[in-house]
Amino acid sequence: IHVLLPIFLWCRDGYEPCVNEGMCVTYHNGTGYCKCPEGFLGEYCQHRDPCEKNRCQNGGTCVAQAMLGKATCRCASGFTGEDCQYSTSHPCFVSRPCLNGGTCHMLSRDTYECTCQVGFTGKECQWTDACLSHPCANGSTCTTVANQFSCKCLTGFTGQKCETDVNECDIPGHCQHGGTCLNLPGSYQCQCPQGFTGQHCDSLYVPCAPSPCVNGGTCRQTGDFTFECNCLPGFEGSTCERNIDDCPNHRCQNGGVCVDGVNTYNCRCPPQWTGQFCTEDVDECLLQPNACQNGGTCANRNGGYGCVCVNGWSGDDCSENIDDCAFASCTPGSTCIDRVASFSCMCPEGKAGLLCHLDDACISNPCHKGALCDTNPLNGQYICTCPQGYKGADCTEDVDECAMANSNPCEHAGKCVNTDGAFHCECLKGYAGPRCEMDINECHSDPCQNDATCLDKIGGFTCLCMPGKWAHQHVGAREEGLF
Repeated sequence: IHVLLPIFLWCRDGYEPCVNEGMCVTYHNGTGYCKCPEGFLGEYCQHRDPCEKNRCQNGGTCVAQAMLGKATCRCASGFTGEDCQYSTSHPCFVSRPCLNGGTCHMLSRDTYECTCQVGFTGKECQWTDACLSHPCANGSTCTTVANQFSCKCLTGFTGQKCETDVNECDIPGHCQHGGTCLNLPGSYQCQCPQGFTGQHCDSLYVPCAPSPCVNGGTCRQTGDFTFECNCLPGFEGSTCERNIDDCPNHRCQNGGVCVDGVNTYNCRCPPQWTGQFCTEDVDECLLQPNACQNGGTCANRNGGYGCVCVNGWSGDDCSENIDDCAFASCTPGSTCIDRVASFSCMCPEGKAGLLCHLDDACISNPCHKGALCDTNPLNGQYICTCPQGYKGADCTEDVDECAMANSNPCEHAGKCVNTDGAFHCECLKGYAGPRCEMDINECHSDPCQNDATCLDKIGGFTCLCMPGKWAHQHVGAREEGLF
């Protein structure tokens, strides 16, 4: 198992491997970290800051977990709920209205709903659910009212529990033309004398009008009250009502299931086989997407396949990420985050190191002058990343920029003067700027008169006069004579 330290990585340039415009900052020991722009966090700035749009209500504080990209609300006193949206004076907390182990769900500031345990019902779970034992018979509907049940019976049944069948034949006149009434559970049937038909024996019986033959069978009248059905292939019975089972002596192989059709059958094959009789092997390794996930190597075999998984994955198709936290040794109080073939430990405040087993050396603020402090994950010592202008283990030493070999920061022969954490340049006449990088344009103020042309020079200017005009002496230079 490999342990990942989330705050150290190798910078490939000023940005990679950071994303979302995060800047990769390199420590003096060669490792680095991602400095994320506002609105992003995580080891690589890969997560949107979940606290960017603070959802915590009633003064709650949003607490982001950078490595997970998630956030929780730390509620102010007197409030609770995922977003601190409920007051602890809500009836769910004060009166606990849900009885018999029911769970109270807050719907608004003052309303709630109870989810009852099995066996109880009512707005506050105050009633025993009398319908739990299914007392109502014959498909009737049971309702509970004040610990009692009530049954709504289907047509043809009666009684408190709908257990009694109504004998419709007790009422004469259901069957006509001498038909015999036969009581059935929840209904009745008329057995008609020869020559009559219909639900109440109210219609004259004529063979083949309409045809009693089903499934495409053809009716042929053979007498005054008799007929014969000629069935299509695959059907049998007096009215062609039965589909002949074609599956006896089927030829389905390799676990294929025979599905009867009309005068034929089909084989429903298991996933590993195909073909009319399930005799052709399916090459799972050619399926799209690949049968083996997460980089696993697929090897086809007759009637199946096998996957060789890369490190960190398991399962028949390499889809299961091995839980490396099950074998991790993060210090108690820290949070283990499972990765692929690795894990990382998210340390509580005051702890550091690969396994959060070290005291955080940065707690005492040993780095000065606005330096960035990190704790070495191996030995627990602090590491200071100094701001520009400072150096040393604690960033207390001033960098003398003026004394650096072959690197005078002042241009145009400016004089470098070192200061605490920085420097400034004393420029020669005619130059300006933080590094004396700018040539002062003395012509900018239009010093030449009488339409003369001004030529800027180092530390001064020259006027080119119009014919018949003399140049006066100017700062830094003059032009005499008559043009």
